[in-house]
Amino acid sequence: MREEKELYSAVVCFLYKDDKILLGVETQKIGKGKRNGYGGGVEDESILDCAVRELKEETGGVVAQPGDLEKIAIVHFHNTKSDGKTFVCKVHFFLVHKWKGEVKET
Repeated sequence: MREEKELYSAVVCFLYKDDKILLGVETQKIGKGKRNGYGGGVEDESILDCAVRELKEETGGVVAQPGDLEKIAIVHFHNTKSDGKTFVCKVHFFLVHKWKGEVKET
């Protein structure tokens, strides 16, 4: 029997300055309590617009311009769910070289 695949797209942004990366602590969902970049799922928007939006939402107000983001990788994650369907997530990773504002707990 052929397994059905669900494909989602997401982004992860890393604030990068002086050869250091600022990571957040995940407060919910996958990876709760672990350090990670800032991001989430793509809605009705481009990948780059999603990265800018998610960065602002996840950091509590950090604002970056699309030209300040550098795409560094695309990774496909494949997970089999309990119903046997394969969940595939295409994740776009970015370094953010310039931004305005400070990270707040969200």
